[in-house]
Amino acid sequence: MRRMWVMLIQAACIGAMAAGSVHAEGTWPGVDDPARARVNYMLNCQGCHGAEGLGTADGSVPVMKDFVGLFLLLPQGREFLVRVPGSANAALTDQRLAEVLNWMLPQISRAQIPADFVPYSAAEVAHLRARPLADVNAERDRLLGQLDRVLARTNSADPG
Repeated sequence: MRRMWVMLIQAACIGAMAAGSVHAEGTWPGVDDPARARVNYMLNCQGCHGAEGLGTADGSVPVMKDFVGLFLLLPQGREFLVRVPGSANAALTDQRLAEVLNWMLPQISRAQIPADFVPYSAAEVAHLRARPLADVNAERDRLLGQLDRVLARTNSADPG
């Protein structure tokens, strides 16, 4: 039965690749192979986060669409994206996880990525994966509070 599911998932991925991406897949730093990164997102992330990063209707998986890039405004937010269980425990090498993150961010949250974004590296991912989060919800809430303050300062400094 498991073999059948794996074959169905692989067929769906190949079919989706043949049909083309919903997003433009141009080049992006830290992504050696956009098609591979896309398939790895589909196999390791899309099951919970959805193809477009919309999360779940009940909120148990938060929306990433047009938002997740904001975490990059905070050093701990950047770390958070690697340390969450889905990333930290993904069946991907550190290099492949870095590539998926570097691919996913502009696909799902391009407008929110800071201009000075530095792509994730395999070494950074390996270091952060070694310290997975114990309480994801508490850390996310803490970071969201910090983001609120950063965005409030940014908005108050912007006259237009």
